[in-house]
Amino acid sequence: MSREQIVRDTAYAIWEAEGKPVGRDADHWRQAEERVDASTGASVDKAAKPKTPARKSAAAAKTKTS
Repeated sequence: MSREQIVRDTAYAIWEAEGKPVGRDADHWRQAEERVDASTGASVDKAAKPKTPARKSAAAAKTKTS
């Protein structure tokens, strides 16, 4: 089953559990994505900055060039 289908089924279950309210589809979809990603260990934060390699300290740089 695709991730999208799992999210869709989860969002539907959330919608039903909340009494089938009208106009909350985007919120239910977001909640479903969070649940699916949490269960698979995937990250939802699309705005997260990519990891960058650690910078050498100034002291370490000086010892190598001296």
